[in-house]
Amino acid sequence: MAAGAAFMAAYGGYIAVAAAVAGTAYSVYSSQQAGKQADQNAKAQAEQSQLDADAAASASVVQADRIRRLARNQASEANAALAGSGVEVGEGTAININEEIYGNAEEDAALTIFNGQAQKARGYADSSNIRMQGAQARQAANSQAIGSVLNTGASLGMSGWKAAANGQASKPGGAAV
Repeated sequence: MAAGAAFMAAYGGYIAVAAAVAGTAYSVYSSQQAGKQADQNAKAQAEQSQLDADAAASASVVQADRIRRLARNQASEANAALAGSGVEVGEGTAININEEIYGNAEEDAALTIFNGQAQKARGYADSSNIRMQGAQARQAANSQAIGSVLNTGASLGMSGWKAAANGQASKPGGAAV
């Protein structure tokens, strides 16, 4: 028992300092890893948001083409029906009907593309916000790591780390016992 007490008296202060430093190092590492992971997750979410936005814009162009194709089919059917009833297809009412079909279809197609572009813009804005949140999480983790280092340094300073390293206890205010 006496050897253990002598060892603790001689080296106990060093052990306490080493434990505090090791604990701080682990806290710093953990904080930085958590921040890094949050940043990486945000970047992945942001990338997915951009991909979804691009897909929405692309789908709107495809849908607009489909609307135009349906309008051509509808105009052809209207022309065939008018021709079958003896109306001259290239004149008067037939032209007005075709113009209305094409006009309505073009309006629908343009609105579809406009909505797709608006979705894309929102997706890119969301992506930017997600990236910013990831960067902020990483910065917060780095700040927390710095705080841990400063806190440990202050704790060791307040407890009289030199006295602890020399195996001496300290009184409040730093005076050796």
